[in-house]
Amino acid sequence: MTEVDEAAHDPEEASPPAAEPEPASAKAGDEPPQRPLNAEGRERPGFLLAFPDDPELQRLVRDFEAGNYEAVRLGAPKLAAATEDPVVRGAARELRRRIDPDPLMKYLLWVAIALFVFVVWYTYQNHAH
Repeated sequence: MTEVDEAAHDPEEASPPAAEPEPASAKAGDEPPQRPLNAEGRERPGFLLAFPDDPELQRLVRDFEAGNYEAVRLGAPKLAAATEDPVVRGAARELRRRIDPDPLMKYLLWVAIALFVFVVWYTYQNHAH
């Protein structure tokens, strides 16, 4: 007999592993919740789903999803200044913040430009005729 056969016949050594209970969210047949789609059929960003239902804010959200960041850049501060609702004001500011460049990227751009200028200067200083 092989070791596998012996283990199968000896009940003390071949106890089946304890079955782990499935998490409540991973039951068979459950699918992850579907996120709403925008007009182009793409999933909407999660942070937009919590925004209030304000007509001007929804116009800015549509512009944001369409990639019209210029309209968001101009319209968000105007909406934040004009509205009385603090939730709408916060949502407009959040939209504006989302299109601002990352501060780290601005710093890295300046470092790259400074390095380029230094390399050009160093090259011309050492190879002047």
